[in-house]
Amino acid sequence: MTFTTSRTSDTPAAPPLLPGALPLVGHALRLLNDPAGFLTAAPAHGPLSHVRLGPLTATLVSDPALTREVLLDDALYDKGGPLYDRIADVMGNGMLACPHSRHRQQRRLLQPVFHKDRLPAHLDLMAAEITHGIDQWQPDRTLDMAAQAQTLTARAIVATLFDGTLDPATVTTMVQDMSAITAGIYTHALLPAAYTRLPLPANRRYARAQRNLRTTLGRIITEHRSRTTDHGAFLSLLTEPGPDGHTLSDRDVSDQVITFFIAGMETTGNALAWAAHHLAQDPALQQHVHAEAAAVPPGPLTHTHLPALELAGRVITEALRHYPPVWLLTRTVTRHTTLGSHPLNAGDTLVISAYLVQHLPSAHPSPHRFDPDRWAPPHPTPPVPGSLIPFGLGARKCIGDALGIGELTLALAALTRRWQLTPATAARVRYERDIVIRPRNLHLHLQPRHRRT
Repeated sequence: MTFTTSRTSDTPAAPPLLPGALPLVGHALRLLNDPAGFLTAAPAHGPLSHVRLGPLTATLVSDPALTREVLLDDALYDKGGPLYDRIADVMGNGMLACPHSRHRQQRRLLQPVFHKDRLPAHLDLMAAEITHGIDQWQPDRTLDMAAQAQTLTARAIVATLFDGTLDPATVTTMVQDMSAITAGIYTHALLPAAYTRLPLPANRRYARAQRNLRTTLGRIITEHRSRTTDHGAFLSLLTEPGPDGHTLSDRDVSDQVITFFIAGMETTGNALAWAAHHLAQDPALQQHVHAEAAAVPPGPLTHTHLPALELAGRVITEALRHYPPVWLLTRTVTRHTTLGSHPLNAGDTLVISAYLVQHLPSAHPSPHRFDPDRWAPPHPTPPVPGSLIPFGLGARKCIGDALGIGELTLALAALTRRWQLTPATAARVRYERDIVIRPRNLHLHLQPRHRRT
């Protein structure tokens, strides 16, 4: 008699490998060329599936509850994997990329800069800087909205964290270098290591941008240490001795500056650009946002006006749902465990994606429709826990999330109060090949609105 063995009913099937993997590069080309399509198709294969990042096989999490479980346990699911390896190449041990063992110490060090008592002053300074930049635009011009939004938010972060002590040319150079770096992080994380060693223009640009940025920051830090007066809460906090008498090295300070500059520039800049894109596509929505902003008393926008900018806030929330800061993140499992009843071993790599869970129809009906009304009272929060995570969750949630949302709301109000936006071309707006979700070919035409004094 011949006996056969089969999987018992209580043993879960192994996560399937997603279709389309190619030799050597795995799913890298699909993630580079069509990340939105690839990620939104994954849930059909189950809450967990396998994806190949070059030669590495990782587990992609497609369920909000499981994603939430991963994000809330940062000791078990530590930052790591090919994406964070590349981020660490750029940011070193900055708070975004550092491992669990160093994160809490760094967060305690930086928390005073983002304390709620400081937020009003930060927001007012950011709003003033952004409004000044918006007022410099010329009427009847075509604007590269993605580039302009990045410049606006870069200057706002400089004014806030560094007391505006950088000259415009330095800020422009840093923006260009950081854009090249974020693009390089994605390709270097997804493609085999042999690709990164080829003398290709993109690889040389990536390496050159990292060198340039470190050189620029080294000069800034040296100049700051030589000053006898306080020029910026953030740099002063980093360059002065802490409670234990320890002073961070220039490299450690540089890691933190890169982390917060990229986070402050990319997250807010791209969200502002996408929000402007949808207002230009929807004149009625744009008019409502303008009317709300125009109803605010004349004069500079400040944090005190945020309660009156309810619709602008909903547009920003929907922009962050539709276009979270990055396509995906990786985590490294630190010990044997199970996730959704599937066993995981220490050293395994997980992939999580805010874009994926924020486009699940089960969590957000008609997820591909840009609809700020989904956040209108009485349902201003996501019905499914873990389905709205643009800033992460738990101990590793972005330390500047409240600052970023307030900044974006005031920026959108300032933009619509000053300008009427229309699409400059009929060309489809696409995604850049980048780890951040940045628009490409987003060109808008500007017409001035009546200004109140």
